[in-house]
Formats: sequence, structure tokens, C-alpha cells
Amino acid sequence: MKVPVTERLTHLLATLETQRPAVAAHSRRVSMLAVRLASQYGLSSEAIEAIRIGALLHDVGKLFVEPGILDKGDQLSQLEWEELSGHPEVGVELAERAGVSHGACEIVLSHHERYDGRGYPDRLASSAIPWPVRIVSVMDAFDTLTRPVAHRDALSNDAARAFIARRAGTQFCPWVVSGLWSLPAWMLDTAGSGERSLCIPDGLAARDVLSATETFVPAL
Repeated sequence: MKVPVTERLTHLLATLETQRPAVAAHSRRVSMLAVRLASQYGLSSEAIEAIRIGALLHDVGKLFVEPGILDKGDQLSQLEWEELSGHPEVGVELAERAGVSHGACEIVLSHHERYDGRGYPDRLASSAIPWPVRIVSVMDAFDTLTRPVAHRDALSNDAARAFIARRAGTQFCPWVVSGLWSLPAWMLDTAGSGERSLCIPDGLAARDVLSATETFVPAL
């Protein structure tokens, strides 16, 4: 009997939670942040759902990366880097087997592509990178920067936004970076819970993001 996609997806996420709990926690935060940012752009409900699922699964390929490699940060040998950098391709295979949407699979495969075309695995650039992928990439970086790791302390939210802004137009899409700056502080908080963390204030609309795009000049 064919297993429903929801059951297969639930099983995959449960496996990630059990075997790589830190990765799973990071993925949940990225999903929450990416949905909040995506909601400001007037995207369809289908696109936002793809972002939610794609962000939850974006690092699922790390199930097949040795835990010791994940804990080493940027002090990797060439062989270790090759193993780590293969996680998007492993992850998209797992996502496809789980039957998730094409849009979610694009996020899993391409979340390490760069706006300047120097990312991996396919060296996509600029408009070749789908909008949902660009959104998840920025929020993936934001969550990583605001959490402590072995080789550095956590950055504050504003310091993380400034770090990302300096890479607008090279690593990250400038329009998405400007959207990140337009979000109020409470929408960047992933520690809280309840209905307030899930609502979108009426004052935050696509026109506000467009206005921020016109006035925000990233420090490159």
C-alpha cells in the first residue's frame, strides 16, 4: 500500500529529530523565520507552504554526514568538506522519496546557491535562483549567526542582519536582505510561542517591503 506523503514526511522529520536533534531544531527555527519573511511578499499560500516544508527539510541530507564533521564548524579537511557539501543532493533525494512538492525540493537542493553564482551544487545565480530558495537562504544564515557554536559566540539580531547586509548582492539576494531588515524584532524571535508569534500585523505588507527595498543600501 502506498504511504501518504504526510506520513512519509512525518517519518523523515522524526528521523531527523532523533538522529540530528540540533539540525532539526535549527530547521524548525529557519522554517518559522522564512514563513514570517515570505508572508511579507504577497506570495501564494502554495509558495509559503513550500517554504515551510522546504525549510524544515533543507538540512535533512545531514543525516548522512558524520556528526563529528557537523561539529567542526569551518575547520574541515577537503574530504570532510566534500562530504558536508553533498548534503543538498542527498537531501533532495530524501525529500523526493517523501513526495514533497517541487518547490520544497528546490529549497532543499539549492539553499547553498549564492546570488553571485559561486554557491553549490549547481552554481545558480541571480534570477536563476527561485524566490523561495533566496528567502530560506537568508533566514538559514540568520539563524546560524544568532546561535553560538564551538568556534564563535552568537551574534545579536542586529549584528547578524548587518553581517548578512554586507553580503547582499554577492551571497544573498539584496531584495530579500532588505525584507529581513524590515521585520520588527519580535518577528525574529524564535524562542516564544503562542498565537502572537504566528500572526502577521496588518501594518506589515508587501508595500512596506517594496518601500524598504527602495531606501535600503546594503554595506558591501
